[in-house]
Amino acid sequence: MDTVYNNETTGPFIQTFKFIPSGILFALYQTEKTSTAMKNGVDTLENILGNDVFRKYVNVLLTDRGSEFYAAKDMETGVDGTTRTQVFYCDPMQSGQKGSIENNHIQLRYILPKQTGLVSLGLNDQDALNLVLSHINSAPVEKFGGKSPLEVAS
Repeated sequence: MDTVYNNETTGPFIQTFKFIPSGILFALYQTEKTSTAMKNGVDTLENILGNDVFRKYVNVLLTDRGSEFYAAKDMETGVDGTTRTQVFYCDPMQSGQKGSIENNHIQLRYILPKQTGLVSLGLNDQDALNLVLSHINSAPVEKFGGKSPLEVAS
């Protein structure tokens, strides 16, 4: 799990999740870069996937030590009060420890380059972000024998 943004003050902020086996990149459009927003993002992911699928495929969240991820216990605890996942942090200054998601961020940056207002590029809401994700998840990946993450997931 990580965040992508171009303006730390005004956002928007993209909360990203990478499903390693299939290569699927999932992301949520956030208007705040806070631990509450990130916890709500994990809740949203669980709501979309359902409890059983979430607990099967999101048993670990690996992230960096950004202040937005400080509420590990809140992210680990489901809305029903039970433990749903475990949060682990990369070593300081070692973003390569979550290199797979960082590679997807490079793809995001082709579509949403740094030094450009994301809203001015048309990234106004979750629907616009879903279109970006559709392009990334539909691209063939050498690691998967030329299949896209969507093909591998299906």
